Amino acid sequence: MHAPDTVEQQAPRPRGRPRREAAREEIVEATLALLAERGFQAATMDAIAARAGVGKTTIYRRWESKEDLIADALGALRTEPGTKEATDLRAVLLEYLHDQERELADPLVGRLLPAILGELQTNPGFVSAWEDRVVRPRRQAIVDVLSEAVERGELRDGADPDVIADLLLGAPLLRLLFPVGLPSVPARYAEQQLEAIWHGIAPNS
Repeated sequence: MHAPDTVEQQAPRPRGRPRREAAREEIVEATLALLAERGFQAATMDAIAARAGVGKTTIYRRWESKEDLIADALGALRTEPGTKEATDLRAVLLEYLHDQERELADPLVGRLLPAILGELQTNPGFVSAWEDRVVRPRRQAIVDVLSEAVERGELRDGADPDVIADLLLGAPLLRLLFPVGLPSVPARYAEQQLEAIWHGIAPNS
């Protein structure tokens, strides 16, 4: 007779996303949907939990407050600059501008904007969360790309990464989210914007 097997077979892994990752994504999706449909005040932890199909304790294990959760959910929509390994800085910046155009033209972003702007005027807790989780990481990512380009000599001597970041981030925000009284955005707006900026930041000849 053969000796009985002593090694138990490992149960197959379930397919699909890991449970924790799936719960986070469902919570974020529910948060954005409620913000767009009903506004900031109506997007309570109870309402988000019900929409996501999770318990409130599941949410509070990940976020300390509603403000933190909403800032993280909004941060998930942001655009990151291209990889640091990219060799063509101009191509990286152009793709970054195109990504911003796609993001800001998203109808969901347009529906979320009133709730965001209102809370930024009246809710200090949300202001702090928005700064820490959305504004600073987004800005610092592109500033880091530009700072490294200056060090490598890919931008002109004395180029200020912070000022360049303002130009890259500010113009699309104004033209796409606050277009009242402004000309329509041309088809090649990103290319035109970068061309204008590039003349001021290109390496010294």
